[in-house]
Amino acid sequence: MGRLEQTRKKQLNNTIYFSLFILILVVIFILTVGIKILLNTSSFVARISEKKTNTTLKKNQNLIEDVDIDSIPVATNSSRIFVGGTVVNFDQVEFYLNGDLVKESSLLSSDGFIEEIGDLVKGQNEVFVIGKLKDSDEEKKSKIFTVFYKSDKPKLDIKEPQDNSKTSNLEIKIMGETDKETYIKVNDLPVVVDAQGVFQTMVKLKEGENKIAIIAQDVAGNSEEKILILTYEKD
Repeated sequence: MGRLEQTRKKQLNNTIYFSLFILILVVIFILTVGIKILLNTSSFVARISEKKTNTTLKKNQNLIEDVDIDSIPVATNSSRIFVGGTVVNFDQVEFYLNGDLVKESSLLSSDGFIEEIGDLVKGQNEVFVIGKLKDSDEEKKSKIFTVFYKSDKPKLDIKEPQDNSKTSNLEIKIMGETDKETYIKVNDLPVVVDAQGVFQTMVKLKEGENKIAIIAQDVAGNSEEKILILTYEKD
């Protein structure tokens, strides 16, 4: 064997040994650092997935608990009223009046509802709704709303002046009494009503006959009107 061939064989052996050394280092790296990185990566991905799942569940739970009345009168002069609102993730709505179930409604394609309920009692009434699911025990109650029902006309007593009277005063005082929480207008102008229901205002007259319209209207929409005829004659 020549010297050249021996040199080449020695170089080949060195190359093989070096390659084996590098391969051993790579295997050691993978068995130590690589597995740790792989485990950390897997744990990180698992935490992200869990966080997304929890967030989704939390959002769904919040949606299920949403039920509200957004259309209901504060006061009414009718024993029947319309109740409207919205629910999320419910397909049935129950309507309660003074603690009693008075109506049920199914929601087919919308989360909004509006229904007429009746038989309100005179005075204060409590109204609320409950959203439900047909195939589940899940339900949610809205907050309770108070509706005042009054069908009688408000009191309207005119203390002064006397109807069909004559006066030589250019201005005259209009004074009277009505119910509490009632609005008064004299010739379409609002007049202050005190806590006892007493009101008064001054009205300027024209020469000759004057018609003075006095209207009382309560919070339920009931109204009463009186017309005074006053004649102004100069001295």
